[in-house]
Amino acid sequence: MKVDRNARTWCEISLPALRNNLRTLRRCLPPKNKILAVVKDDAYGHGLIPVGRTLAQAGCEEFGVACVSEGVQLRKAGIRQPILLLGSTLPFELKTALEHQLTVTLSSLTEAQELLRASLRSRRTARVQAKLETGMNRLGATPAEFTQLLFFIAQHPSLDLVGTFTHLACADSSPAFTQRQLARSSRLPKSLPHHWSNTAAVLQSLSLSSTHARPGLGLYGYSPLGRPTPHLQPVLSWKSRILLVRTVTRGQSISYGATFRAPRNMRVATVATGYAHGLPRSLSSCGHALVQGRLCPILGRVTMDMTILDVSRVPHPRREQEVVWIGRSGSLTRTAADLAREAGTIPWEILTRIHPSLPRLLP
Repeated sequence: MKVDRNARTWCEISLPALRNNLRTLRRCLPPKNKILAVVKDDAYGHGLIPVGRTLAQAGCEEFGVACVSEGVQLRKAGIRQPILLLGSTLPFELKTALEHQLTVTLSSLTEAQELLRASLRSRRTARVQAKLETGMNRLGATPAEFTQLLFFIAQHPSLDLVGTFTHLACADSSPAFTQRQLARSSRLPKSLPHHWSNTAAVLQSLSLSSTHARPGLGLYGYSPLGRPTPHLQPVLSWKSRILLVRTVTRGQSISYGATFRAPRNMRVATVATGYAHGLPRSLSSCGHALVQGRLCPILGRVTMDMTILDVSRVPHPRREQEVVWIGRSGSLTRTAADLAREAGTIPWEILTRIHPSLPRLLP
């Protein structure tokens, strides 16, 4: 799909880069490891359906989503691989989960009992994975509860235990904490599929004794380890257009609150992107975008649907001209990691906060 000439701000999704990243991550794994691709939250803002279909066609064995509605979307898009609901599934969602053969995560006896009742009512066998708490304290059964949970599942044939897993909280930052979690994960039954490796763990070869890896961010081209991984390619570019170019004279203020005053005469461009589109307001007077291969600072506060750039160094800036927030312009490239560093956040947030209504185009 070509870029819509009428688009004011849009994203471009590179499916070849996505396939490359899947191959790159596979090379970090033991040959028999399967990949459970994390495509939750609209595939980290990249578009659930095109990403899911592409990964399925490229041989991805399983998928992980945040909730039932995402699993249903994948099923309706023709995805037949197992789909794991990574979050807790509420009672009113269980009937739909069972109808679409989604795998339910169980972290407690309460959840298991709810699912058993739903399974018996619908006369459908429920696929389940049991989650062990090893240090994240978000979801997962404590070690004592985990043993009870496995026993409860084993007592009821309508609950089909297809795997177990845990989640590493500090794989990108604390080797010692991660090793303690891995030691606790020895409680995961080795007779069943079991997994714990996010992208950070995959890149550090911490998947050796698991059956599956569970990468997320790496699929979309980023390493969480604080250093670039040469063979990972960012999948998403985010672009916009200039609405207006004007001259601001020395001493004039720019944007809300008059927080920025021009230190000299400047050429400035008003761009059709703001915090309503997902651009963090914390980029006010400290973020950058690319125009004609030049790095252009944000001036003043990011507003709801417009942001002002210093284009003094851009030759002949004009209305409708392309602005690159993430992606390549000339010889320069900006990434979600660059925006995250300037905004004081993380690449995950930058990617997932891009508004879902913006077109995701496949150039």
